[in-house]
Formats: sequence, C-alpha cells, structure tokens
Amino acid sequence: MLASLELGNREPVLLLKMHLAIVFLLASCASSHHEPTTGEDRRPLRATTDSTEQLSDGMVRFSTSMTQALNDDAKKPPASNSYSHQRLLGLRKRLGEPQVQLESTDEHSMLASTDCSGWLSFVLNTVSPLHAAVLHSQRRLDEHNRVYSEDFALRESRRPWPRAFVVTQHLRSKHAQETGFDPVTSFEDLQPGDIGAYAMGRYAKPSDPDRPKPRDTGHVFVVVGTPTVVDPMTKGYDGRGTLKEEVTKVIAVPVVDSSATIHFDPDSRKNEEGRYSLPKYRPHARARAGGVGTGTVWFALSKDGHVLQRRLGPHQKYRPVLARAARLRGRIFLDEAVLDDGSALLVRVFDNSPAEFDGASYGDAPIHLTGPGGLRLASGRLVLKGQNDFSGGVVIQSADLIAASPTALGRGDVAVRGGSMTLKKPAIADSATLSVAEGLRDGAIRLDFRGRNVLRALQLGDTMHRCGTWGGPESGAMFVDPVFSGRGVLELRANPLVACSPDSEGFPRRRSKRGMSSKLHPSHR
Repeated sequence: MLASLELGNREPVLLLKMHLAIVFLLASCASSHHEPTTGEDRRPLRATTDSTEQLSDGMVRFSTSMTQALNDDAKKPPASNSYSHQRLLGLRKRLGEPQVQLESTDEHSMLASTDCSGWLSFVLNTVSPLHAAVLHSQRRLDEHNRVYSEDFALRESRRPWPRAFVVTQHLRSKHAQETGFDPVTSFEDLQPGDIGAYAMGRYAKPSDPDRPKPRDTGHVFVVVGTPTVVDPMTKGYDGRGTLKEEVTKVIAVPVVDSSATIHFDPDSRKNEEGRYSLPKYRPHARARAGGVGTGTVWFALSKDGHVLQRRLGPHQKYRPVLARAARLRGRIFLDEAVLDDGSALLVRVFDNSPAEFDGASYGDAPIHLTGPGGLRLASGRLVLKGQNDFSGGVVIQSADLIAASPTALGRGDVAVRGGSMTLKKPAIADSATLSVAEGLRDGAIRLDFRGRNVLRALQLGDTMHRCGTWGGPESGAMFVDPVFSGRGVLELRANPLVACSPDSEGFPRRRSKRGMSSKLHPSHR
C-alpha cells in the first residue's frame, strides 16, 4: 500500500511518515519518563537564575531604611540608638540575638544597641538567613576555639554571632565563593550591597605572638555607595604621617555599620556639634554614644587594589588591617566547611528579624542549595524557594519552614520535630521519607498545593506507613490525620495502593501516643 501511495502522491506519504515519527517519539518519551513525584512533574534542575542583584538590593534597602528610622528625631517617642559589645554570658544563661527591637514602646519608637558584628548578623539574618548561617558556622572552627598563648585564647563557639575577624577569615578562605560569598578582590570595585570586614593585630594572625592584641578584633560593614578616590590635597590626607609609602591611592567608601567612632562625612549619627550622643532612653549602663548609622570609611590601597590600611574618621590615624570584601551570591554549596557534627547547616532566624520592613519583604530571595549536606532549622521563619538538589535532608526542630518551590527541600528525607512546615509546592522528593514527631499541633504541616506529592514513606510518631494517600480533613485523601491541613495529598509509593485496603495487612493502625486515629476517608470505605 505504501508503494502505491508513493507512486500516486508523495504528500500523504510524508504526512504519514511524520505522524508515525511523532507517535514513536511520544512512545519513547513515555517509556523513559520517570514516575512523577507530584500531580505536576518534579522537573530536573536547570540553569538557575542568580539572585545576587536581589540580595544586594535587599542589603542596601534594609540597612538604609533601618538607619533612617533609628536616626529620625522627629518620631515620638524618639528611637534609641547606641553602641555596645555583646558580653559572654554565664553558662546557665542563653546567648541572645543582637539587641535590635523594631516594635515601639513607651520609651522608644525602635531600639538598637549592638556592635558592628551584631549589626551585620542582624541584617544578614533578615535579608538572607542562609548566608547568615554560613558565617555563624565558622565560629565552630578549631582555629577560632584554641588557646594560642597564656594571654590569647579564642572561644568563638560560645559567642552568639561571628566577630569581625571570623568574617574576615571566611571571606579570604577558599570556601567563600562556594558558600555564597563572591570575593571582591579590589576594594575600588566595591558595589552597594557588598559586605566588608577587616581584622586587626593578632586577630589577623592568631598564631603570631609578636602581633599586638587590640581591644577590637576588627570591623564589619555593609557598602551602600560607590567608592570614590580621595584627593591627596585633602586636609589631613596623610593622617598625621601614618600613611604608608607604598599606598598608591586612598578611597572613600560609604557604609552602614554600628560604631562608637566618628566617621568621615556624611555620618548620620553626628549631632549639631559634630559628635555622637547617647539617646534619651539608654537601654543599659554599658551603652555608648554612637550605634547604627551611615558613614564613610577611608581605605589605603596598594597598586593592585588590596587594602593596606584603614581610617574611620578625621580624628584617627591610618591603621594596618587584613581586609576582605564579598558580594552575596544566590548559590550555596553545603559541604564540610559549613556543616555541624550532624552534617547539616544550622539555621537560626532571630525572633526580631522582620519578614517585612518599610514596605519591603525580606528573607525570600531564591537561594540555590547543592552539595552533600543538609539543613537543620532551629528557630524563626525560613522561606526556601531555590532550585535545590542538596542530599542531606531537612530537620525542623522548632522553626516555621515555608517550601515555595518544587525542589525547595532537596533530595533527602524530611523530619518535622517541632514548629511547622508549609508546602506551597509539592517539594518532598519521591525517594524521601517524611517523619513527623508526636505532639505537633493540629495543622502543623500544611499541604497548600493542588494535586499530589509522591514520596517514599511517611512516619507518624513511631509508626511507619508505606502506602496510601494521606492528608488533612479537606484533602480527600484515603487517610486523614489532624497534623495535616490544606487540600494537598501525600501519596506513598513504597508499597502499591492496593496494600492499603482495609482487608490488607498494610492498613494503618491507630497511633496511641497522639490519642488520635489515622482514619480512612469516607469516600474510600
């Protein structure tokens, strides 16, 4: 028949061949396509869009908005803005977060009383808790918890956030770029949203006993403007003769930081007399004049743009420092350099870190996570919306997690031991097990998506379930448990659905510890 068609008219033959080719192609695709993990296919990771620009914008916007609010004398009551170091607390006391309060009270419209490293931790914790967690992880490194000499010992793991020299050492490490911090090698190339840090004296090289031990470990800041070259004819340019001969230029960098030292102009903390003053409401006796504000810092550079010295303000001399800077990147590799003893990146979101401030939302930039490690969420509210393929799993201890992308939870198991989890998308991998601890409140796991999320198994308390569909009262699933809410459905693939018929051995049993039963939905009786 094909021969006769070919002899009579070639066009139908071509159409027939095209049709057969399409059918064959569709059949081939269908046979090689893996079982979907959701009602929508769980698509493989593609080239991701880097959120560096969004992160930089967030760092600048939040820093400047907070600065304006803290230095707004027109508000009644006025804000309380001061500078103070966080002291190591006793063993029985919990190390707290930076003393920054955004809510108004009778004494102040808002309050900040912290040092530079506490301030940077608060900003990062708000804009990107995952980047903050990377820096916090560095406190546990051996070199930051060692007795170097009789008068010099480091115990950074006991501190609530990383000090300036810890940040500096990470930004200069080989792991910086892999873990979300793209090094800026020349300070003349700094851009708004970058973070900078420097270490001083022995904190720049703890193993060197000949270095002086300064009172401050160094300084950290957020860049909020483009650097400019300082005219050598400027009055006091050489800092009373302390500028090194090998310096080729001095640049002025606009920053937001927390400091008790007057900066070069413009400095938003200065009063009419050109000084810093204490606020009307002083939160504690250790509070000093200064605090969070916009200022300008001078950096003396070598010919290749490396920092040789720094000078905070006109009344200071140039001081030698070990300085580094970096730009936040939207991709973090979870490897040994940032993981704890449980092979996870520990994430703590401060209670006072706002999800929204001055009309902008924070903490929701898509950060793409990869690597063998996992996540351990200890507190606060965290949004995961990146294209993630990390394999170490997710453990929620007491946090509130929002999974807002199909790959938010990576490829590993998920355990909810406290707090809550909201799935905006079916984000649990089809090879993963979801473990839910006893005692969670009703509705703690919200399945806020349409369709099904296919996963391997579900453990409720001490009982492992390997088949059936599960969900909340409005889901229409075969089995309903009060810990779930929303319309989404979890479908377990370890055993076929038929194994979950009431007459089979796989039928779920009652869970005595919760005092509730995993009931079969009426439509499946």
